[in-house]
Amino acid sequence: MRFRNSASGHIEEFGEATWLWMLLLGPIYLAYKQMWLQAAIAAVIAVFTGGVSWVFIYPFIAKRIVRAHYAKAGWTEVADGAVVTNASGARTIDVQILPKAPDGYYRTLSEVHIKLVRWTPFEQKFTQEDAAQRLKEQTLALGGNAIINVRYEQKDKTHSTAGYVEAWGTAIINESDSIACPYCAETIKRDAVRCKHCTADLAGTRI
Repeated sequence: MRFRNSASGHIEEFGEATWLWMLLLGPIYLAYKQMWLQAAIAAVIAVFTGGVSWVFIYPFIAKRIVRAHYAKAGWTEVADGAVVTNASGARTIDVQILPKAPDGYYRTLSEVHIKLVRWTPFEQKFTQEDAAQRLKEQTLALGGNAIINVRYEQKDKTHSTAGYVEAWGTAIINESDSIACPYCAETIKRDAVRCKHCTADLAGTRI
C-alpha cells in the first residue's frame, strides 16, 4: 500500500507484511508509523481484552485501519507503477534519468534516496525499476524534471531471504539552452548577445 500527500508530494509506503508487524508489535507499530490515535485505541482495547485483540483482531484489519487513517487525512492511495502528477501538471513519466549531467543549463535541487526493504518472504521482491520510480516521485515532489548520478545497490537473490534495493541520485531542473528573446519572443540561444531575429542588443540583459 502506498499513500501520497497531494500537498507535499510525499509518499508513505506499507509492505505486504503489515499484518505481521501488527501481530508482533501491536500498538507500537501504529505509533512508529505516527498513527497516534489508532495506537492509543489499540492499546486500550488490548488491555481490556488481555491482549486477545492484538493477536486475533488487529492483524486481520491492519490494512483497513491504515487505509482509513490516510483517507481521513486526505492522502490518496497510489498503485505501484502508477503515474503521479504534481500540482503543475508534471508527471513522473516526464522525469528523466540521465546517464550524465546535461551539456546545457541545469539547476541542482537536492539529493534523492530510497531504500526498499523486503523484510520477510511474504513481501514482494523489489527491483531497480521500483527504486527508479521512487526516485522520480521524489524528484517530481521537489519540482525537478531529471535525475543524474544515479546508482543502485541490491541484495535479494533467493525467494526465501529478505533483502533490499537502494538507490541514490541528484534531482535537477534540466533547462533548455534555447529561450525566447525578451523583445520579439523568437527562439534564440541562451548565450546570445544579439537577437538574430530583431537584432536587439542582449549584452548585459539577464535572461
